Amino acid sequence: MSPISVKKNVKNWQPDMTRKESDSPWICHICDTKGQGESLTCSHCFMVACPQHIKHVTSYNPETGLYQLMPVCLDCAIRYAIQ
Repeated sequence: MSPISVKKNVKNWQPDMTRKESDSPWICHICDTKGQGESLTCSHCFMVACPQHIKHVTSYNPETGLYQLMPVCLDCAIRYAIQ
């Protein structure tokens, strides 16, 4: 493929706007439950988990000096509770 044709393809590229974010499938990394729509991610490991395996814990943010509610998965909650 020549550089000219690559530039032509990039110039004419249009995003696919037919899929909505709510149609995105996800799988919980703890129980392998499948879901559709908006997913929840752990603020420590950044993996997707179902609502049954996410809990919100308070965490101190040193930049703002405030406590924040952070979503944490069951694996990370147990791992950090043991330490």
